[in-house]
Amino acid sequence: MTSATRTRGTTAADLAPAKRRAFLVFTLVFPFLFFALAETMLRTTGYGPDLSLFTTETIGGKTWHVMNPSVKSRYFANVAFSPNTSSDYFQSPKNPGVYRIFCLGGSTTVGFPYGFTGSFSSHLRNRLAALFPDRPVEVINLGMTATNSHTVLDIARDLPPYEPDLLIVYDGHNEFYGALGVASHERTGGSLFMTRLALRMVHWKTFMLARDAWVALRETLSGIRAMDQKGTMMERLARGQEIPYGSDTYREGLEVFTDNLGDLSEFCSERGIPLILATQVSNLRGQPPFISGWTVGGHDAEYEAAHGLLERGNVPEALEQARRATTGDSLHAASWYLAARALDTLGRIGEARGAYVRARDYDRLRFRTSTDFNEAIRSAARGAGTMLADVEAQFPALSPDSITGNDLILEHLHPNARGYFLIAREFAAAMRRGGLLASPADWAARDTLSDERLWELRHLTSLDEALAARRVQMLTSEWPFVPQTVPLAPVPPNDRLATIVERMAAGELTWEEGHVAAAELYSEDGDLENAEREARALVNQLPVNVSASLLLGQILLRRGDLGEAHGVFTRSLEIEETAFGRRALGSILLDAGKTAEAVPFLERAWAIAGTRDERCENGTVLALAYSRLGEKQRAIAQLQTVLSANPDYAPARGLLRKLQQ
Repeated sequence: MTSATRTRGTTAADLAPAKRRAFLVFTLVFPFLFFALAETMLRTTGYGPDLSLFTTETIGGKTWHVMNPSVKSRYFANVAFSPNTSSDYFQSPKNPGVYRIFCLGGSTTVGFPYGFTGSFSSHLRNRLAALFPDRPVEVINLGMTATNSHTVLDIARDLPPYEPDLLIVYDGHNEFYGALGVASHERTGGSLFMTRLALRMVHWKTFMLARDAWVALRETLSGIRAMDQKGTMMERLARGQEIPYGSDTYREGLEVFTDNLGDLSEFCSERGIPLILATQVSNLRGQPPFISGWTVGGHDAEYEAAHGLLERGNVPEALEQARRATTGDSLHAASWYLAARALDTLGRIGEARGAYVRARDYDRLRFRTSTDFNEAIRSAARGAGTMLADVEAQFPALSPDSITGNDLILEHLHPNARGYFLIAREFAAAMRRGGLLASPADWAARDTLSDERLWELRHLTSLDEALAARRVQMLTSEWPFVPQTVPLAPVPPNDRLATIVERMAAGELTWEEGHVAAAELYSEDGDLENAEREARALVNQLPVNVSASLLLGQILLRRGDLGEAHGVFTRSLEIEETAFGRRALGSILLDAGKTAEAVPFLERAWAIAGTRDERCENGTVLALAYSRLGEKQRAIAQLQTVLSANPDYAPARGLLRKLQQ
């Protein structure tokens, strides 16, 4: 009798104990090995952007740190965005005696719509420099448009190695719709834990690859690429996301904001870094609610009646109808705004202010921080080492009838130039109250300059003002300010300054390039006063950019201010040695009759000249100096060297002819 022989594959149970253990270890370790190999390959090939907070540049032989624009890729994956990051350079480790302040937040921190010289950080820098001229203070702006408390906390965690003495935070308006916000189209994950995990994981190249693949797949399925999205940044992040007051989304956003502020305060306290949090200010009187929704039906007629009566000037009856609407539906923002306008017109200012606040708080499009969020800021500022700058409480003091409106706010929330100045003043006051930078007695002795004198020290130029006006026009011609986009009037082709402004507003020129172009335009037109203002703005904002100092020096020379020009060119050599700076100093001394002092500058300018034209110019001025010293043959030899390189250089030929005669 024969029997069939059955065979089967070897299983883990058939393996020897040692082999089973090895198989188990390999099964557990293999995913980690695969991940490590993939991560190594992606890093080796340079996949993805550099997400470091700062990049480094070598200027004048020194290494400087400046904010890395690519850091935005930590927070933005679905929406195309190229933020303007500040050019505030600093060194690490910092020099002895330096007091270093980092400013964090969204577009208001950046200084929209003015740009860097209009920001509160610029005004604060100017104020502290005026009050403490003997103390080096660095105010470094790390603001980024369309970000919120997630970004502030994430950036703050990277700052301790850079030796901050103080963190200043102005943040809250973007909490719902800013990157990673609970109602943003740029949200990662569905909870606070997942969002924070994603912010940690984004530094791994494998995570970045997976995120990019998901975004690409979604774009393929939807047929809309991030670069093809239309509308303003506000619209792309927020459209279609209405958030009623007190709703689940509203409460979630408030909870996330509170948690992030608490963690930020705790983080700074543990590391001994003082923190100033600022309440958020917005336009109450001049900005109607963007979106109002009825939670209780049947009150449209009362609202429409109130609106009509107010337009016809029948204010008391309009107020009565508006109150009926708010009584019927206490969360209808537009009804509260009508009631506020009526009370305002009747001179009942205290009641009007309360109604304006309700209109803002109940606005379903949450572009303005509500009272609950400002109270969360005030609560967080009670932590150890955390102080409050109550900006919201300061603006009414300079507003008509103590209601913040268009006198200090440009549209819904961005301050005008005076508003930014006021924010800086309040931060300085918070520093004084907290004994930061100097003792209370030292503050009292130094803080004696009037606001008007400090206002005169601003570096805001006519170009910045024109740019701000154009940007506000662009912003308010789009959703949500108008239902349909309103075309803007074209720039007259013969208005050269307006053309520069338009190119800056369109992102074709950077802030620096725009100011250089404006300075050159004014110089060509002989308007040296405005040219100097533009150049001084560049020097103030870009103190380690030698080109800005050289531009200012040239303008001062044209104005005949040789003494200050000498100082500017001297400081330029401390930044970076240039042939132009050396020659300018030599020429100033030569014109002053100090020929012997001029020669070393001119000889160095000749030695380091880069281009042929530069060598010809520098060599000819050097020959002139030799001739004035009585060294005729040396001057002739110098000119012959110049002409051997460029026989057609007329100034050298003319001087040589004179000397030979």
